[in-house]
Amino acid sequence: MTDAPTGSASAPQLVRHALTDVWRTVRRADFAIAYCTVVLLVAVVLWFLPDGTRDQVLEDTSTNLANLRDRPFSVLLASAFVISSAGEVLLVLQLLVVLAYAQRFVGRLGALAVGFMGHVGATVFTAMVLTTGIFHGFVNPGVARVDDVGVSYVMATVMGFLTVVVPRRWRWWWIAFVVVYWVGPGFLERNFAAVGHTTALVIGLTVAFVAGRTRQAAGWAGDIPGR
Repeated sequence: MTDAPTGSASAPQLVRHALTDVWRTVRRADFAIAYCTVVLLVAVVLWFLPDGTRDQVLEDTSTNLANLRDRPFSVLLASAFVISSAGEVLLVLQLLVVLAYAQRFVGRLGALAVGFMGHVGATVFTAMVLTTGIFHGFVNPGVARVDDVGVSYVMATVMGFLTVVVPRRWRWWWIAFVVVYWVGPGFLERNFAAVGHTTALVIGLTVAFVAGRTRQAAGWAGDIPGR
């Protein structure tokens, strides 16, 4: 993320500069483009399947407690490429932008590591919370088979991680924004996805904190190199 031009720049100029920076970042982010393209292609295929078949695919790729117990590795991977509704296409497009910025600053492997860490970490922690809740009678046992697929854990983690490259004067505003964006709805919905989103965001912010400390210790200045 680059600093906006200063001086007497007008609002339209600032918007144009921001959009230009986004376009330049996204078009160079081959990993982000490839991942989001696969997610969208899978979504298109699912939409053309009969309802029963589509529901079965969602059930088989979900990281619910039943699947995590039976085949954890396959569902952890598959669930990150499946979205459950047409409305989530907008989320994938947002993910394309934030993942592109992650790739710009820490490269392909870095962006992959951050996203994968958040997806797996948030999923496992949520599963632990639900298992504990079911054991103690606080959670309905039926939640063990509720579908849980999508890219939201990846996106929440990456947005939290990008804190490390936000200019200092905007950093707390950015943190406030991502907290409201991901944690706020949880107070209204009060479902297990809210636990996952909060966990994913915390993971991203933690990695950003560690990366920031590492930059300071190494005496780096400015933004992290993109390549």
